[in-house]
Amino acid sequence: MEHTDKILSPQESLKVIRETIDIAKRTFRDNGFHFLLWGWLVAIASLVHWYLWSNSLHERPELAWGIMVLIGMPAAFIREWRREKVKRDSNLFHQWYNMIWLGFGISMALALPLAVRSQLSPTPIILILMGFATFVSGVMLGFRPLVLGAVIIWVGALGCLFLTDMQHLLVQAACAIFGYLLPGYLLNQEVKKGHVSGT
Repeated sequence: MEHTDKILSPQESLKVIRETIDIAKRTFRDNGFHFLLWGWLVAIASLVHWYLWSNSLHERPELAWGIMVLIGMPAAFIREWRREKVKRDSNLFHQWYNMIWLGFGISMALALPLAVRSQLSPTPIILILMGFATFVSGVMLGFRPLVLGAVIIWVGALGCLFLTDMQHLLVQAACAIFGYLLPGYLLNQEVKKGHVSGT
C-alpha cells in the first residue's frame, strides 16, 4: 500500500506550528473581558475594604470581598459557557492558557487561608500570583501591555514591604487598575481596530 503522507521539512513544520499558534491566539482576543471583569472587582473590593476598615464602619470589613464571589464567579462562568457554544475546537494552546489560570486559582485558594492563619497580609501574596499569571498570559498572547501590567503588579507587591496592611489595599486597587484594567481596555481597543497581531 502506497504511503501518500507528505513529509514536511523542518522549516515547513515550524511554519505549520507557528500558524496553529497564531490561530489559537486570535481566538483569545476577547479575553480582555476577564481582565476587565476582575480588574474592576478587585479595585472596587479593595477600596470598599479599605474604606470600611479605615473608618471603622464594620467589624468585618473583609466581607467586601464577597463581591468577587457574588458577581465575579457567576459572570466569568456564564461568559465562558457562552464562549464554549461558539468557540472553535480546543487545542494545546487553549489548554495551556486555561491551565495557567486554573493553577492561579488553586494557588490563591491555598495561599489566602495560609496567610490569614499566619496573621500576614494576604495582599503581597495575591499580587505576586496575579503578576505571574498576567506575565505568562501576556507572553503567550504576545500582548506587551499585559507583560508591563505584570511588572506593575510585581512592583506593587514589593512596595507592600514598606507599607501597613491597610495601605496594602490601596496598592492592590492601583495594581488592578494599571495591571488588569488598562491592559484589558487596550486589548479591546486593539481588537476593535483590528490591529492586534497574534493576540
